[in-house]
Amino acid sequence: MRSAALLGSTALFGAGVMATNAMAADGIKLGVGGFFREVYMGVIDDDNQGEAGHDHAIDGFFNDSEIRFIGSTVLDNGLTVGARVELRGETASDQIDESWIFFSGGFGEFRIGSINDALSEVCVIPPGGTTNFSAFSPNQWGANDSSIAGPLGGIGSNPDCTGPNEKEDAETILYISPVFSGFQLSASYTPNGGKKSHIDGVGPHTGMPLNDPGESLHNASVYLTYTYQGSGWGLTAGGGGSFEGEVEGQPGPNRDKQQFYQGAVNLTFGHFMVGGVFEFFNNNALLVDGHDVDAWVAGGGVAYTMDAWTFGAQYSHQTAEEDGGEHDEFKMDRAVATANYDLGPGIKIDGELGYTWTSTDPGHVNGIDGTYHAFEAGIGTAITF
Repeated sequence: MRSAALLGSTALFGAGVMATNAMAADGIKLGVGGFFREVYMGVIDDDNQGEAGHDHAIDGFFNDSEIRFIGSTVLDNGLTVGARVELRGETASDQIDESWIFFSGGFGEFRIGSINDALSEVCVIPPGGTTNFSAFSPNQWGANDSSIAGPLGGIGSNPDCTGPNEKEDAETILYISPVFSGFQLSASYTPNGGKKSHIDGVGPHTGMPLNDPGESLHNASVYLTYTYQGSGWGLTAGGGGSFEGEVEGQPGPNRDKQQFYQGAVNLTFGHFMVGGVFEFFNNNALLVDGHDVDAWVAGGGVAYTMDAWTFGAQYSHQTAEEDGGEHDEFKMDRAVATANYDLGPGIKIDGELGYTWTSTDPGHVNGIDGTYHAFEAGIGTAITF
């Protein structure tokens, strides 16, 4: 953890020195961008009394939107300085998504603020998904959530590229290196994994954030990517991890520190793309009997591009089980077929057919049958501006 803190302080000192000796030819200019996604989905699932889908709707409209304010300027010495604030369009407990400042140049780029850790920000993901639909943490899925959801999230959301921070966009410093012979390194440090803002009892301008019971502290993440473009083919690979530095004391059994690891490889041959991914979650959750839960996710996908069309397919599997226990186990499989059509610049129409199934050991959890099956179909649009 000390090396991560040293990296952050050195970066801030270096940026300060450069800023002292540099003047901007023009002030920071603000630009506006963002996206809007709208989806209609229907699901046919286990909806009988006592089963996971009971009392849930079978279809619905869903949207996701964001307005981005981005400003930057290039100083006379070539250093680029800027800021970015993302405003969520849908109702949410926190209307601001990510917000950060950045310094970039020949040394790479530093970002400081409310952002993802290195693994979550730059990880390689398999092909075959679309903006709205995927077998890995899709933007929308039709399988109904319930009390049998596993420790990695709700039914239908086998995750990929997830770190241990309690808040997805906790206050973080992130460094992204230049590309050296196809390799690029990203590293981050998060002092408080549960702190996205500085208003928890001390106000935004005074004191240090409170250490809440069970909150992770001094988290670090590193991720390395490699890209190669050959004659008629290409390769993109990535691997890394996220690590909790310590866990603040909490009532009940102590939770062990978490470590998350992810690796993926994608190959491209002309219009065809194929890839696979594996992710391991060590000490992801704590059961009431004091045992930790370990989990892993594996899968892959394929995609084929034909003019404005892209056709894809993905599969993911999750197993989460009690570390040292004998019975508590959750499994989930998810398969999707997707299609995407580029209607125009920044305008896409996509669709999916998906199937999700789960099982638990023991067979019933909280009085609900742990076996669940769901077929879903959806059509959506994604507009970027």
